Amino acid sequence: MNRRHLWLVFLAAVLAGTFFFSGRSRNSGPGSVTQHDDTSKPNLTNLHVLEPHRLLARVGEVELRSEDLRDALQQQFEGRASHAGLSPENLASQIAGALDTLIEDELLAQAGRRQGLMTDLSGHSGRQDLARQYLQRRVAMLPRLSDADLRSFYRNHGEKFYVPPSAQVRQLFLPLQGSGATPRKSQHEPKDSAYVLGEQLAARIRNGESVEALAQQFVPEAYRNRAQVQRLDGAIMSIEDEQKALALRPGEVAGPLRVEGGYSVFQGIAQIRSGMIPFYEAKEKIRSYLEAKKVDEARKQLVAELRQQTGIKRFGAEPAVASFR
Repeated sequence: MNRRHLWLVFLAAVLAGTFFFSGRSRNSGPGSVTQHDDTSKPNLTNLHVLEPHRLLARVGEVELRSEDLRDALQQQFEGRASHAGLSPENLASQIAGALDTLIEDELLAQAGRRQGLMTDLSGHSGRQDLARQYLQRRVAMLPRLSDADLRSFYRNHGEKFYVPPSAQVRQLFLPLQGSGATPRKSQHEPKDSAYVLGEQLAARIRNGESVEALAQQFVPEAYRNRAQVQRLDGAIMSIEDEQKALALRPGEVAGPLRVEGGYSVFQGIAQIRSGMIPFYEAKEKIRSYLEAKKVDEARKQLVAELRQQTGIKRFGAEPAVASFR
């Protein structure tokens, strides 16, 4: 069995126990097909393995097969180093969601073809292109966002634009080097060499030496940018240590403090008061958010309408088991 089939078999193994889990019974109006209803949780210990060319769903007269789902999943995982880091449950959820999206894209693509839309792309990419064109045509018919809409959102969601108090700091980060893979539980445990070095460098900073200059000498190159002035809103450290760093006034030094992967010495640069992001600064982000929300809502509405007009049926009961030999 080649790599392509092994990839499909692996994904299909999880899919076999999961895509019915995502299905719900719907009465889709005249000419529709009632979908299979299975609300039980996927059984990850006794999964069937779908063979290639397996029929998964029928949308109108179009059949969606395991190869269509594979193409959708390969696009979904594109750019990731690996999907192996996902738990079986998370992977199963993503596969079930990919099948739902595949069916929705096919609904939209068919509607686009009926309106004369065309694409030069083929396969899954062509389906997505037609779906996108059809959705864009619907969104273009909706009222455009006005300045009043943006200001209304700004007024009604003030909590989204509140900036909590924070501090500007320089950070001298020293990765773990010895026995400090876990925090010391008592003062009698040996100190990690990074902690000892941090104590020495903190004293030198208090005596007037530059954080950036010390970083050039003692910090691995990958971490030296932390010595530049940065806003500290919080960090992966204990609450008590975080409060110490956030409370630093200009010139004050705290550390070494235990952070993720090592120890850091912080030097305060300035205190930043809490406040609201001005509307003129938030305006374009609000616009982007509301535009994306409008597209998402339009897609959901279109899919709901098309489900009422198009028969959808899922398949997959007792799939044949493919051999790994």
